[in-house]
Amino acid sequence: MNLRLPTHFAEGYTSPAQRARRITEPWGSENLYCCACVSDRLGAEATNNQVSDFLCPNCAERYQLKSQRKPLGGTILGSNYQKMLDAILGNRTPNFFLLHYRLPEWFVHNLLLIPRFAISPSAILKRKPLSATARRSNWVGYQLDVGLIPNAAKIPLVVNGAEIPCREVREMYSRIAGIQELKPAQRGWTLDVLRCVESLPGTTFSNEEVYAFEAELAELYPGNHHIKDKIRQQLQVLRDRGLLTQPKRGIWQRV
Repeated sequence: MNLRLPTHFAEGYTSPAQRARRITEPWGSENLYCCACVSDRLGAEATNNQVSDFLCPNCAERYQLKSQRKPLGGTILGSNYQKMLDAILGNRTPNFFLLHYRLPEWFVHNLLLIPRFAISPSAILKRKPLSATARRSNWVGYQLDVGLIPNAAKIPLVVNGAEIPCREVREMYSRIAGIQELKPAQRGWTLDVLRCVESLPGTTFSNEEVYAFEAELAELYPGNHHIKDKIRQQLQVLRDRGLLTQPKRGIWQRV
């Protein structure tokens, strides 16, 4: 992977957003690979495709590249909120590459992959509608809150300018891939409970320790009045997907 971005593609452009897009998309076509299969190349999607930027020629996984010059970890600006929500529930979300580049060198400093099945509705934050006088009046965008994605689903390809071997990247993808077996409407709970479990100290924990997140989960799912029951259910789902083990009743271990 060449971590130097091709700045010559932005010649003649002055808008920072346009320059970044003109530079990073050709770089992605030349350097990105499929994390779900053995394909070492991705094909570029049709221009102005609002769903994805790249398509794997082998397994047909779709990918979207989002880039920024500030460090990753906060929120990532998205487009239409309702379309994104519909895509999540309809199982049409692309995998997201999140690229952090360093200026003035135009150098890839960090690159994360978030698998499509690891993006839940709770991680999509609705933005304020555009004003009635705007060209797209009342249009509602979204932000992807990276902090609400489980760590197991934030797969690094480049860390502080150092590339992670693709074999390790694909192993990390495979480890979390069992989540995609769940129906899209069910994944949100599973991912949110996994994120809570990851924040606990150590690798062994009890039901009671996860119950401490009851208020947080109740805020995310105000229509559910049986939060503890749902937590226990999701712990079992994570166990069945190979992300937890259960040494004994009420006790769990992260894998």
